[in-house]
Amino acid sequence: MLPTEVRVTATTHPLFGRLVPASGFQRRSGVLLLVVTLPDGTPGTIRADATDILNESSGEPTVTVLSVEGLRQLRLLVTALTPAPKRRNRPKTRK
Repeated sequence: MLPTEVRVTATTHPLFGRLVPASGFQRRSGVLLLVVTLPDGTPGTIRADATDILNESSGEPTVTVLSVEGLRQLRLLVTALTPAPKRRNRPKTRK
């Protein structure tokens, strides 16, 4: 089972959606933790239930995360599909 890569599945975790190498387990205060290598190369721990290691559904809804560039493209698409506002013709006043 270990070593392996695990995906962080907790939507509230800063590494949500990322794959991290896991090399072992620890238990602290009754909580099962995974020993992982963080993206910057340092060792760390993540709660096992915040990953897909246990193959349990977290019960949290699936969340799609857009990149900044993806968000820009989406804004351009919405802008292009939005009709231009209609201009009101103001009555001309005579002097």
